[in-house]
Amino acid sequence: EVEQRGRDIGALIHRRVLQRDSNICYGEGGAGTWSDGKLTTRIGRNSGPVRYVLEQLVRFGAPADILKLGKPHLGTDRLVVILKAMRGYLTEKGVDFLFGCRVDHVDVKGGKVTGVRYRRLNIDGSLAGGEESLAAKRVVLASGHTARDIYESLALLSEGRIALAPKGFAVGFRVEHPQSLINELRLGSDFASQAEGGRGKVPVADYRLATEVPHPMPSKEIMDSVLGEGW
Repeated sequence: EVEQRGRDIGALIHRRVLQRDSNICYGEGGAGTWSDGKLTTRIGRNSGPVRYVLEQLVRFGAPADILKLGKPHLGTDRLVVILKAMRGYLTEKGVDFLFGCRVDHVDVKGGKVTGVRYRRLNIDGSLAGGEESLAAKRVVLASGHTARDIYESLALLSEGRIALAPKGFAVGFRVEHPQSLINELRLGSDFASQAEGGRGKVPVADYRLATEVPHPMPSKEIMDSVLGEGW
């Protein structure tokens, strides 16, 4: 759970102790839990499904102004609180959460999924016992992009009936400048003077650049982006 994950991240930062299955990238909430909580989609207006997601975030503790801001963000501290509220709601509805467990195998019989096999882990990440099984008619894999072993296992079990394809690769760079410089270049002198570090009449400026890098395989591409923010 996110509480234990926070302790594991503290151990990583302060004592250089890495837990393989509970760290900045893995655990309840995923890799974005300790980000700054930006909610900008870059797909246009926040309507339909996007609006629904924002409304649910507000329902579980996000500030209501994310429903009207052009570039809404939650802030790092709020994400943890929202996650705990969502988990509490689902638990009340009868959902069971198995934390400290690692799925090692997806069971398939007669071409259909029948469940998963998993192992419980100790706090230090070591195995706590033998393999256990959980029966299921449907299994949703939401393991992120790095759980290669589970997808390789599924591909072998399917005997070629499930096709796997690599996803396009994205590399992002964060570039920081004095906020006054970005304001001057993006807003011009007249409006830049009114930004006042985010407390003025005009919001502070930022920018984003993106380009596609050619790849030897026509169906593949590498996206390179730069996000520039001020301090």
